[in-house]
Amino acid sequence: MDATLLLFLYVALGAITILAVVAAVVLIKASANIERMTETVESMQRDVHQVKEQAIPVLAKTSEALDRANSSLRKLEEQVDTLGGGVRNIAAIADDVRELEQSLIARVRPALEDLASLVTGVARGVTAFARKLTS
Repeated sequence: MDATLLLFLYVALGAITILAVVAAVVLIKASANIERMTETVESMQRDVHQVKEQAIPVLAKTSEALDRANSSLRKLEEQVDTLGGGVRNIAAIADDVRELEQSLIARVRPALEDLASLVTGVARGVTAFARKLTS
């Protein structure tokens, strides 16, 4: 064989050997990186699972609290409506009492004025009679 060809073969074999060594080193480092990435993903999966497990009771309690608050607000709204109805009833009663008062005043006033006039007249008559007797 020709020396140039042998030299070329040795260089090619050396390059292939170096390439194989570099590929082996790259594969070993990639394997280590893949191992770390796998551990990180598994750790993230465990963390997400723990968060999910811890969030479920919190969400259930939050749902219960919101249901209670909603129920309380409905009851409060009913009580406010009832109170509003009571206030309207009291206002209607107050209006009725005012009308009764005005009606009574309208009916009794003339009689009271007549009675006052009668009492005034009697008092004047008695006073005049007493003056006549004493004079």
